[in-house]
Amino acid sequence: ISGAPPPPPPSTPAQPAAMASPQMTPAASIPQPTPAPPAVVSPQFTPAVAAAPEVDLLGFDMDTTTTMAAGPTMDMLAPTPLVQEPEPVPTPAAAPPAPAPAAPAVPADPFAAAGLLDGFADPAPLPSFSTTQALDSAKFEFGGAPIAPLTITTPQFGERWGQCPHAQSANIPSSTSSSTLAKFMALCERAGLHKVEEIAATNEGIAACMAGGGSSVALIHGKISPLPGGTSSGVDVTVKSTDPQLSLSLSMYLQNMIR
Repeated sequence: ISGAPPPPPPSTPAQPAAMASPQMTPAASIPQPTPAPPAVVSPQFTPAVAAAPEVDLLGFDMDTTTTMAAGPTMDMLAPTPLVQEPEPVPTPAAAPPAPAPAAPAVPADPFAAAGLLDGFADPAPLPSFSTTQALDSAKFEFGGAPIAPLTITTPQFGERWGQCPHAQSANIPSSTSSSTLAKFMALCERAGLHKVEEIAATNEGIAACMAGGGSSVALIHGKISPLPGGTSSGVDVTVKSTDPQLSLSLSMYLQNMIR
């Protein structure tokens, strides 16, 4: 080893001097706006809407494997016990209306009860004389058969009048159907009697009939007494017969027809 000194270390290149930058005078700083404190926002909670279950009206989407809730086993063939229903509480019936006053009892007809009115077997009311048709159908029947006219003269009528012991009389105070002698005689003819004579001078008329094939005879005498006004008259009728039932029933028949 030589005693020469060691070589100097390599020199480091000198750094170039920094270039002086021009000095800028800072402008006056602008005041910065103070930021507002942040607003507190309440959190909004939106309720969850459950989705509506889908309903399959035709049952095609039903899960056939749905397990039915466990329950008691029922025997469909076992008889169902009868359940006794409570009996309904009876409703009190409304009080019935007060009955109307009864009509006065019609007195029994003693002649009909005794079988004296053989010509009135039909309980229908007697025909009215307000129409010609009613007058034509007003034939009197005795013993179930209509009477027949007895054609006799006025002298024969007088003779038979005394031979008929059973007499019945009727008085009609006021009549419009027989207000004149002509109307009275027409009524007798329509009833089935024969007009023997019509005496206009005294307002009297006579008629005759027979019943039972001639076995019974009935004679009629009527007198008309006109009333003031000329629309009605009083009528007196006398019936004589060889049969008491014939005189009675014919008298009542004429009395009803003349009213």
